[in-house]
Amino acid sequence: MKRISKGPCGLWVTGALSLGFVGCGDTLDAPAAEVPAPVLSYEAFRDQAWREPDTGLFIVNGDTPVENEARLAEVYQDYLRGLGEETGATRQPLAIHRVNDADDRWSYMRQRNLTYCVSTTFGAHYNTMVQVMAAAAEVWQQTSSARFEHRRDQDTACNATNPHVVFDVRPTSGQGYLARAFFPSFDRANRSVLMNDTAFGPTGPWSLAGIVRHELGHALGFRHEHTRPEARTCFEDSSWRAVTAYDVMSVMHYPQCNGLNRGDLNVTASDHAGTRAVYGPRTDRDVDVAFYLHQHADLRNAFGAMGWDAARAHWTGTGLHEGRRGAAHFDAVWYLTSHADLVAAFGRTNYAAARNHWLNTGIGEGRRGSREFDAKFYLAHHPDLVAAFGSSNYGAALDHWRSQGLFEGRRASVDFDVKYYLESNPDLIADYGRTNYAAAMDHWIFAGRAEGRRGVP
Repeated sequence: MKRISKGPCGLWVTGALSLGFVGCGDTLDAPAAEVPAPVLSYEAFRDQAWREPDTGLFIVNGDTPVENEARLAEVYQDYLRGLGEETGATRQPLAIHRVNDADDRWSYMRQRNLTYCVSTTFGAHYNTMVQVMAAAAEVWQQTSSARFEHRRDQDTACNATNPHVVFDVRPTSGQGYLARAFFPSFDRANRSVLMNDTAFGPTGPWSLAGIVRHELGHALGFRHEHTRPEARTCFEDSSWRAVTAYDVMSVMHYPQCNGLNRGDLNVTASDHAGTRAVYGPRTDRDVDVAFYLHQHADLRNAFGAMGWDAARAHWTGTGLHEGRRGAAHFDAVWYLTSHADLVAAFGRTNYAAARNHWLNTGIGEGRRGSREFDAKFYLAHHPDLVAAFGSSNYGAALDHWRSQGLFEGRRASVDFDVKYYLESNPDLIADYGRTNYAAAMDHWIFAGRAEGRRGVP
């Protein structure tokens, strides 16, 4: 995020490759016409980049880190290639970063456990940063299966070498930006969200929360929206793929680059759609589309790693009838065959009828949906949930577990304890991390149980 300073009745924005003024009237000016910019030499391109004194990283486009000079040279070549493309060309409908012709995104097994620490060296700003990070993370994850987790136990050792978190959030000072983040492909040593001391001063109309929302967009792999040709200015490079239609209000769009987001930096409906498109939707009560697509290689081959809509249609039209499992909390085959009254009513292979019964009746009755999830057990073993929902609100218990409890490692069945399973298998900790309970659950369902691994103490 570029450094900004407030001027009379407006907002001056300065930084690499840009200088603009945002007026304060209610009427917004039309986007400026494109003015061809001179082509920079590599030396000029390098000189305009900010370089962090302590890390040596180059910062381009206001808040985008480049890990070394070799990579900076590649970014420069992308810049030149982009200038050669047809100006204003329409691209396929947020924009995601690309590395080696592949989307720069988190893997399925990692995306649900993006752990971070917040350094206690923020001092008086520590509690504020904890709250702002939590709020910004919740905004990004509220409609997709990507999920952030604050590891408070790591805050006193929160630095770029901490191996127990995916990234760290730390203060800095004297930098040429308000804040900067990273892309998923970065090495751990460079996966930091750094907040310059100026971010805690007057930054209106942007709030600290808005700045962090923007930076977490980068952490998920998203590029500045204004690098797209529709912005007609502030071009960066061509190492990206459009995920949604161009969004002039996107949280990833700088206002001074023909953006129309004259207030705070807020995540838009289009930003949410882009996040769902890249990371998959949140779970439903009967199917977890991200789970379903990832666990069936034939579907990934047919629909692609992000073919969420096609995967959902396949499960409803074919997979369910084949008895394929669609979620950790609901297994239609197990549900049907474990309830004799349902077998008597529907037959042994009518999995669609079993699914309808689960949705319309079984959840409310507190019937167990899978070996790993039993709403009655879950409520009975967690008094805080009984206090919050009551002793027989099984639907609320299910919704809590699939959106929160699993990720906290809460036990939900007499037959399986996900926290125990992860902690007792060092190879899984090495592969997934110490608190990645969602990945541990998937491993148990599709490998661990068949391997004879122990699921309970």
